[in-house]
Amino acid sequence: MVNQPDDREKKWFALVTEEQKKSWFKFNKKVPIVEKIFFVHNIALMIRTGFSISDALSVIIAQIKSKQMKKVVNDIHNNILQGESFSSSLEKHPYVFDNLFVSMVAAGEISGNLENTLKQLAMQMKKAYSLRKKIRNALTYPVLILVFMIVMGTVMFIFIVPTILELYEGGGYTLPLPTRIIIAVSEYISANFLTIASLLVLFIVIVVMIFRTKKGKFALHTVLLKLPIIGQIIKNVSVAKITRTMHSLIVTDIPIVKSYEIISNTVGNLVYKKHLIHSSELLTKGTSVFTTIADRPDLFDNVIAQMIKVGEDTGTLDEMTAEVANFYEEEVDSTMSNLTVIIEPVLMIFIGLGVGFLAVAIIMPIYGLVEQV
Repeated sequence: MVNQPDDREKKWFALVTEEQKKSWFKFNKKVPIVEKIFFVHNIALMIRTGFSISDALSVIIAQIKSKQMKKVVNDIHNNILQGESFSSSLEKHPYVFDNLFVSMVAAGEISGNLENTLKQLAMQMKKAYSLRKKIRNALTYPVLILVFMIVMGTVMFIFIVPTILELYEGGGYTLPLPTRIIIAVSEYISANFLTIASLLVLFIVIVVMIFRTKKGKFALHTVLLKLPIIGQIIKNVSVAKITRTMHSLIVTDIPIVKSYEIISNTVGNLVYKKHLIHSSELLTKGTSVFTTIADRPDLFDNVIAQMIKVGEDTGTLDEMTAEVANFYEEEVDSTMSNLTVIIEPVLMIFIGLGVGFLAVAIIMPIYGLVEQV
């Protein structure tokens, strides 16, 4: 009993390490999610109109644009022609079709309800894609502005500011403090640019290497969850993804223990991943879904736990998880929409302060010269 937590810790770290080992291969074999949505949506539509899986794939192959996806679907088609099931053919391409995808398709095949399962998968993927796109779009503008500020600031301090401030050299009077600060910073950056750039690159490399380790990544994810605004966004995104995936798995009759194991492989934050793996073990011992949620109020709001409890008690867990997912997806959508509105004036203030300080540093000596004349 004493060694059980250590064994669980080893199991979790082994899972994270295995995922990191595969990350390079995942990158090389990555297929655009739009292609996968197109693939699932069209197969569901063709099955509903009476096509067999084999015939549907032969039609879809000609319409796929991605070379990698075309190659994968062609291989799946050949496997099915050789007598394999659809789910087992998908399982041979884990970097394109994850465990969630394969498990839901397998459940749909067993229940004879593959069409509805594929429709559920298409909806799940569309929701995930839409959520990811909103987050990316909301963060693109602030990141571009920050990069622009850093590049322009560096260019000004190395090339433009020294040229302007040369006019004040040899004036025989004490320069104002802002001007002296600008001159000191400019001279230091110009004289040590290669050293500063090298140290900065080295620092970034070291930080990236630390956060790519299992413990470093877990520590980073723990810290991010505790940050004021970012932490709440990550929680909302994680809860939305967990409950949306849970809903999809429940409606396809996948057991709840298996559902937790699958969800743990889809969620990005390692703190949530570790909790879900631990919870799947508790569920095998008879613990309720409500308890696994309620035990971590730092990860799940109390309202989520109460809705899950109602769903368990009334046999409507699929409906409750869908409601929770819809609510948190709308929360993320609203937050991302407002984030740009909030960040934009803050960035403008910083830019204004920087430009204002630089203008004061350059103009003040001019007034000093006028007074001397």
